Amino acid sequence: MSLWGLVKRSLGFYWRTNLGVLLAVAVSTAVLTGALVVGDSVRHSLMMMVEARLGTTEVALVSQNRFFRAELADDVAAELKSEVAPVLQLRGIIANSDGTALANRVEVVGVDERFFEIGAAKDDTPFWRDWDEGVVLNEPLAERLGVAVGDEVKLRIEKPGAMPSEVPLTPDSDLSVLSRPIVRAVAGRRGFGRFSLRANQVSPLNVFVPIRWLQENLGQDGQANVMLVAGGEDGEVTVEQANAAVRKRWRLADSGLEIRELGEQGVLEVRSRRVFIDQVLSKAAVEAGDGAVGILTYFVNELRVGDKSTPYSTVAAMGPGGNSPVDAEMGEDEILITQWLADDLGAKVGDRLELRYSVMGPMRKLEDRTSSFEVRAILDMNAPGLDRELMPAFPGLADVNNCRDWKPGIAIDLNKIHDEDEEYWNEYRGTPKAIIRLEAGRRMWANRYGDMTAVRYPAGGVSPERVAAKLLGEVDPVSVGLFFEAVRERGRKAGGESAYFGWLFLGLSMFLIVAAVVLTGLLFVFGVESRGEQVGMLLAVGFSPKLVRRLLFLEGGLIALTGAVVGTVLALLYTKSMIWILSAAIRGSTMSFHGRAVSLIGGGLAAVGISLVAIWVTLRKEGARPARDLLAGVARWQFVGGTSVSRGRIGLGVAVVATAGALALIAAMGGSESSNIAGVFFGAGALLLTAGLSLTGALLKMAAGAWKAPMASLGSLGLRNAARRSGRSMAVVALLGCGVFLVIGVEAFRRDPLAGAEKRSSGTGGFALYGESAIGILHDLNSDGGRRAMVVDSNVLEGVEIVQFRVREGDDASCFNLNRAQRPRLLGVQPAQLLNRGSFSFAGTMGGVEGETAWDLLDGYEGEDVVPAVGDYATIKWALGKSLGDDIEYSDEKGRTFRVRLVGMLENSILQGSLIIGEDQFVKRFPSEDGYRVLLIDAGQESVDSVAEHLSSRLSDFGLGLSSAKGRLAAFSEVENTYISIFQILGGLGLVLGSVGLGLVVLRNTLERRNELAMLRAVGFNKAALKRMVFYEHSGLMLGGLACGVVAALVAVGPALRVPGATIPYFSLTVTIAAMVVSGAVWIWAAAAFAMSGPMLDALRSE
Repeated sequence: MSLWGLVKRSLGFYWRTNLGVLLAVAVSTAVLTGALVVGDSVRHSLMMMVEARLGTTEVALVSQNRFFRAELADDVAAELKSEVAPVLQLRGIIANSDGTALANRVEVVGVDERFFEIGAAKDDTPFWRDWDEGVVLNEPLAERLGVAVGDEVKLRIEKPGAMPSEVPLTPDSDLSVLSRPIVRAVAGRRGFGRFSLRANQVSPLNVFVPIRWLQENLGQDGQANVMLVAGGEDGEVTVEQANAAVRKRWRLADSGLEIRELGEQGVLEVRSRRVFIDQVLSKAAVEAGDGAVGILTYFVNELRVGDKSTPYSTVAAMGPGGNSPVDAEMGEDEILITQWLADDLGAKVGDRLELRYSVMGPMRKLEDRTSSFEVRAILDMNAPGLDRELMPAFPGLADVNNCRDWKPGIAIDLNKIHDEDEEYWNEYRGTPKAIIRLEAGRRMWANRYGDMTAVRYPAGGVSPERVAAKLLGEVDPVSVGLFFEAVRERGRKAGGESAYFGWLFLGLSMFLIVAAVVLTGLLFVFGVESRGEQVGMLLAVGFSPKLVRRLLFLEGGLIALTGAVVGTVLALLYTKSMIWILSAAIRGSTMSFHGRAVSLIGGGLAAVGISLVAIWVTLRKEGARPARDLLAGVARWQFVGGTSVSRGRIGLGVAVVATAGALALIAAMGGSESSNIAGVFFGAGALLLTAGLSLTGALLKMAAGAWKAPMASLGSLGLRNAARRSGRSMAVVALLGCGVFLVIGVEAFRRDPLAGAEKRSSGTGGFALYGESAIGILHDLNSDGGRRAMVVDSNVLEGVEIVQFRVREGDDASCFNLNRAQRPRLLGVQPAQLLNRGSFSFAGTMGGVEGETAWDLLDGYEGEDVVPAVGDYATIKWALGKSLGDDIEYSDEKGRTFRVRLVGMLENSILQGSLIIGEDQFVKRFPSEDGYRVLLIDAGQESVDSVAEHLSSRLSDFGLGLSSAKGRLAAFSEVENTYISIFQILGGLGLVLGSVGLGLVVLRNTLERRNELAMLRAVGFNKAALKRMVFYEHSGLMLGGLACGVVAALVAVGPALRVPGATIPYFSLTVTIAAMVVSGAVWIWAAAAFAMSGPMLDALRSE
C-alpha cells in the first residue's frame, strides 16, 4: 500500500477524531477570513460611496454664499472640453402636506440635465427632459416623509439677500421662501440621489429642483454657487486646470461687481451686488484707472451740532481725485456738509459736528458710537461729486418712496423724522448730507465684507471695458471665492485612509482564533495519542520515526485544508452578520458585501498555516517512543523529578519579576491624569496575568517534583495527576485565564452615557438640548432684545442659557462616519461662554493646561495661518487619526490656506464630529457664514419639554431641530458599545471553545489513565471517589485560570472606572463567569463519567 493510500485509509477509519479537528480549523478559518472580508467590505462600501456621491465629478467649485453666472459653467466646459454643470445649492426645510413628518436640514439642489449627465444617471432619470416644476426627493428623504410621486410637500428654502445677513443695515426678515411643490420623482442611488460633496457615510437628505425655478423663486436669476467638473477627454481634470479655465473665462459679474455709466454725474462707477466691495476688489478697482475715487457710504443715526440734530442720514467717505469734493489737504478729522444740513443745524465752518452711528457686533448686537469732526466747508446741493447715486442699494432704504417706510435693519424712531426730512428724501433721496475722508470712514465703517461701496472714475478718462479688463487681470478669482477643490481625490483619500476594519475585527476575534487553534492542537494530539498502537505497529514493521511523523502530518494537512475550505464558506456568513451589525449601529449608512480573492484565499491559507504549525508542534516527539511501549499502551509522562523542580523555580522567578513590573507601572502612573493611563494599567494587568500563569505553572512543576512524597488526600493526588500532563494543564489554564482577562477588561470600557449626564463636566456639558437649524439664527437668544427679534417668549425661557455656534460645513468626524474625515466641520463659539459654565471635561491639552480654563486655548495666538481648535477624543483619535499638536489644512472662503491646530481634546461629548474654534477666528476665515446654526440649551428638568416645544415652534421657519443632549451622547456611545458587544460575543465563543478544550483534556486524561483508575478501584476506591478525584484535579485548573484572569483584569480596568459614565457591569460579568464555572464543571463531570463507564477489567490487566 502506498503512503497516500495509508493516509486515505487512516482518514476514514479515524473519522470521528478527524471531524473534530476539521471543525476547529473551520472555526479559526471562518473568523480569520471573515475579519479580513469585513475589512474589504467596509473599504469597498466607502469607495462605492464616492462614486454614488460624485458620479463622474473630479473637481468642484463651491462658493457658498457668493454667486456667479451659471453661464460660467459653459465657458469652463468649452475651455476644459469636459462636462460641467452649474448648481444652485441651499439649505432648506421640508414637510409632508399635513406637517406630520418633517426634515429640518435638507439640501435643496437646483440642477439641470448636465447634473445628471455628470452623475452618470441620465438614463435612470427620464424626468429631467421636460422638468420645469416639481421636486425630486432622494430615497432616504422620501422614506422619512412617507411621501410618493404625486404627493404635495411644503418646502422652505433659505433666501440669500442682496447683502449677507450680518452686513450692517441688512433687514433680518424675509430670510426664506415657502412653496408647495409636487413630488415629481424619487431618485435612488443610480439616479444620483446620494449626491454630496462631503465624505460622509450617512446619506444626505436631498431635494432636487429645476435650477431656473429655484433662481426665479429666490430672485437670483442666472446665478449659481456650485460648479461640478467631470473628467475631460484627456482623463482627469486637475484643480490647477479648472482654476486656470475660470481665470481665463470669468467676467466681472462673477465677482459680484458691475460697472455703470452715470451720465448726469459724468462718471463711470464700479459697485457690488453685495453692497460692500471686498478689499481685494476695492484695492484693484482704485488702481484700475486714473482719477479713481474710492467711496464708502453709510447710514448714520444722527448729525449734531450743539443742541440741534438731524436724524437718519447718509454720510459718504470719499478719497480725493476726479470730481470728488474731497481734496488732498482735507484732514481725517474734517467734514464737508451740505447747505441743507448747514441750514438745518445752523452750522458754519469751524463748528464741531458729532456723527452718531451704529455698527453691527456679534449676534446683530448694535453698538452705538460717536465721532467728532470739524466742519471744513459747506457744499452747494448741486456741487460736483454730490448726488443721490452715492447711496448704495441698501435693502429697506433704496427701494422705499417714503422715509417713514424705512426698514434698514436697525431700529428707526419715526417720531424723530420731521416734515423737512421727508421733503429732503422726496427731493434728494439718498444724497449724502455730509462727506468725510475715506480713511476716516474706513476706520468707522469697514467690516469683514468690505471697505468700500463704490469706486468712481472721471468720464472719458477710462472705458468700462478697460476697467473690467484691468480688474479681471489684476484680481485672482480664487481671492473672491471662485476656486476648485479636488473632491474626488479627497473622497478616495477619505475612504482609503479609513481604519482598516479587517485588522480591527482580527483584534476583536483574536482570542476566538487562538482558542480554535489551541483546540485544533489538542484534538489532533489526542487523536494521535489514541492511535499509539497503530504508530507502534508502523514502527515495528520498519517505518522510521521521521516517516511516521510525515504520514501523520499529511493527514493533518489534508484535514486542515478541508477545514479551511469549509471555514471560508462560513466566513461569508460571518461577514454578512458583522456587516448587518455595523449597519444597524451606524444608522442611515449603507454597506455592501465585498470579498477580495486575496482575502479569501489568503485568510484560508493563513488558517491552514497556523493549523499546520499547531499540528507540527504536537508531532515533534511522535515516533520517538519505543514501539513496545506504544503497542502495550504505556502512557507517557512529561516530568522527571528534579528537572521539574528546577523549572518550577524558573516559573516562580518569572512570576516575581512580572509582579514587580506591574507594581512599578502602577506606582509610576498613580494619580496621573494622562490620557495614556488606561494603556499603562492594561499593561500592568497583562503583567499580572503573566505572573499568575507563571505561578500556576511553577506549582504544577513543583508538584511533579514532589512525586515521591506521601499523599495526604484525593486533592493532592489530583494535583499530582494535573502535573503529569503539565503542558495540557497549562494550555487549559492559559486559555481560560486570557479569555476571562480580555472579556472583563474590554467590558469595563463599556460606558453608560447617562451616568452623571446632568453634570456640566459630563459629555452633555450640563445642557439638556442639542439643536441644529437649516438657516442661521442671527440674534442672541440669551438677551431680551434678541428674543424679541426672534419672537421668542422670555417668560418661557426664564433661567434658560443658550450657547450658540457658527457652522462651517465639512466632513462628519464622528463615529457615524467610517471614512477618514479630511476636513471636519468647524464650529465657532465664544470660548468664554463654555469657560464660565465649566462645561465638558478635557482628556488632554497642549501645554498641560487643566480644568475648564483649557477653553482659553481657543483665544491663544498660534500664528497668522494657524487656528487653535478643540475636538472630542473620538473625533481626534479615531475619526481623524490625529494627536494633540497635529495640524489639519483648510482653505478659507477666499482660497487662502490655513492650519487648524489641535490644542485640546474633550472626553466623550455631544460635540463629537466637529472641531471647535474661537468665533473671532471663525469670522475672520469665513466672513460670509452668517448666523448661528448649532445651539446648546441648558434648561431645568421641569421645563425642558416646554422650552423644546416653544423654540421648535417659534423657530420653525429656521428649521430648528432639537434633540435630547443625553440621547445624542447615548447614540455616540452606542456605536462604541457595539464594538465592545462584538468582542464580547466573539470572546464568549472563545470561552465556549475553552470549555470544550477543558472537557477534552479531562476526557483524554481519564481515558489514558483507565488502567491506573482500575487499580485504584481494585484496592478499594469506589467510582464516586475516583470521579471526585478527577473533578478536583481539573476544576482546580479551571478555577486557577479564572482566578488569574479576574485578578489581572480588575487591575487593568481601574482607570476605566474614572471615565465619566464608565462602570463595570457586575451582574453580566458575574453571570458570564458563573456560566463558565458551571459549564466547566459539567464538562469535567461528564467527561469523567464517560471515561469511567463500562467494564474496567481489561484496563486492569494492562497495568
